Amino acid sequence: MMLVEAILQTLSQTAWVTLSVAAISLALGVFRIYQLAMPKPIAGIPYNKASSRKLLGDVPAITDHMAKSEGGTYITYILETMKTLNAPLIQVFIKPFGMPQVILGDFPEAYDILIRRPEFDRAPNLGDLVKGLTPNLHIHLRTNDAWKSQRRLIQDLMTPSFLYNVAGPVLYRDMAAMIDLWRAKCRVADGRPWKAAEDMNQMVLNALAAFAFGEEFEHSVPEAALSAVQDMSGEDLAQIKRKGPDDFVEFPKGDEGAVFRAIRELTEIIGKVQGNPAPALTWAIVTRIPRISRAIKIKEDCIQKELRKSVRRLEETSGEVVKSAVDQMIVRESISAEKDGRAPEFYSGVMSDERSLPYDLKIFGFVLAGHETTSTALCWGLKFLSDNPGAQSKLRELLEMAFKGRKGTSHGPSIQEITSTSIPYLDATIEEILRCGGAIPIIDRIATEDTEVLGHFIPKGTVVTSLVTGPSMMEPSFDIKTSRRSPASQADVKEGRQRAWDPLGIEVFNPDRWIVRGKKSAEHVEFDPTAGPQLAFGLGTRGCFGKRLVYLEMKIVLTLLLWNFELLPCPPEVSTYHSKLIASNEPSHTYVRLREIPRENK
Repeated sequence: MMLVEAILQTLSQTAWVTLSVAAISLALGVFRIYQLAMPKPIAGIPYNKASSRKLLGDVPAITDHMAKSEGGTYITYILETMKTLNAPLIQVFIKPFGMPQVILGDFPEAYDILIRRPEFDRAPNLGDLVKGLTPNLHIHLRTNDAWKSQRRLIQDLMTPSFLYNVAGPVLYRDMAAMIDLWRAKCRVADGRPWKAAEDMNQMVLNALAAFAFGEEFEHSVPEAALSAVQDMSGEDLAQIKRKGPDDFVEFPKGDEGAVFRAIRELTEIIGKVQGNPAPALTWAIVTRIPRISRAIKIKEDCIQKELRKSVRRLEETSGEVVKSAVDQMIVRESISAEKDGRAPEFYSGVMSDERSLPYDLKIFGFVLAGHETTSTALCWGLKFLSDNPGAQSKLRELLEMAFKGRKGTSHGPSIQEITSTSIPYLDATIEEILRCGGAIPIIDRIATEDTEVLGHFIPKGTVVTSLVTGPSMMEPSFDIKTSRRSPASQADVKEGRQRAWDPLGIEVFNPDRWIVRGKKSAEHVEFDPTAGPQLAFGLGTRGCFGKRLVYLEMKIVLTLLLWNFELLPCPPEVSTYHSKLIASNEPSHTYVRLREIPRENK
């Protein structure tokens, strides 16, 4: 009996020791994981000391900043931190287990990184935002042969010939439809303001879908919205008439249809992934939500349907009639396949991912990101022009001079007139909207090897983020010793090639900053896109592919808009410049108050 008790006691002690050892090992393991998850600052680069002692790094401070600051975003937090640390190069901690993100607020060094430094390549951040929807999109790739191959598939879409002869007329049609819609709303509102962001978003989405699939694409959001306004009841119209002059008018919405509704739902999901520390896991979850999986299927079915229509159309015309971006890509794939001695891959994953819309993320990257960023830039343009009547009037006068005696259409100058007429102040206005709006507020690059920025060591794998509307862009530059700059930047300073804005008035919307005296005469002026710092589209080989398309869209919209309407100031509560960072850096409020400009022979 005593022997049994002794054995049981020994077993009990052994179990206790085993349990204790396991508990200690577990505690040490948890502590080790905690240590690994804690921020690991890069030596020498300034940072928020309090954030470095927290498991989630700067995330709590960012959340607190956004809660307490009206219009606060991740970008305003970064700018505030830079000022507090008085440093053009800082680091923030936003991913447990991850490396710090280095933030650069200086255009000359950003220019150097984007243009001249091969040790920096496209960072994965932007690709992570859309990877759950477009896994084969070329923005995911490093700058290698595979990337170049995919770019060749879409390279023809940004040529002047394609933009002016194929894309331009289709874009003009949809943007003219929005003018009809706003003319109807203007007459009903009778000087009262209304929300314009959704109209602008839908118009750009519709136009880019037509760009991608051609003018025969069966969906049209502006026409449905116009019908909804025209069908308003007498009582609805009477209620609007009883409103005060500053009361907001709400208009009925037309049915945008399943395809556009799906695209908008997917765009909203991208906004939710923005800033998420685990984007791959987030995509794995959200794409299994029934509503989102249905939207993805609707999108994919639409793309495949349009691909089949395009292939059939090109077979019937022997490839001689190109009406859309999809057509052009199929022609390019046919040529490449024949050259390589293989069958064309019209329905591959690459084709469908690259096949839907445009801007920094190509065809479905085009539809997905193109409409969001372009409509955001145009929304900022509405605000800037409404609040700067001098610039607005000057642009309208120059448009009227340029198109004097126009043939035009009922909406204003024709697409042929718009694309063939040089108006420096129109180009300058577009450039200034892009500079001040910052629709895409950051440009990311990753260090592919150990390197330096402004004299600070940057380890391989570090993401360096350049601010698009930060110091030297929309705020005065930091005073940086020339010796801290890269050799190429130092040479720019010594040889007078460094671009810089006058710090006096740098934050003001002023298109004239892009206008210079021409070479022909003292009275002749020209638009100079290199007049000062600009990062709206990035720079270099991996700069925004859809830049020319955005310029064309904005040129058409601003011309038709100012030809038909005067943009009047809106009530103060919706005239702030606060923003919300979703898929792009959108204005918190975009409203318009329009006065129709009477024209003969409308």
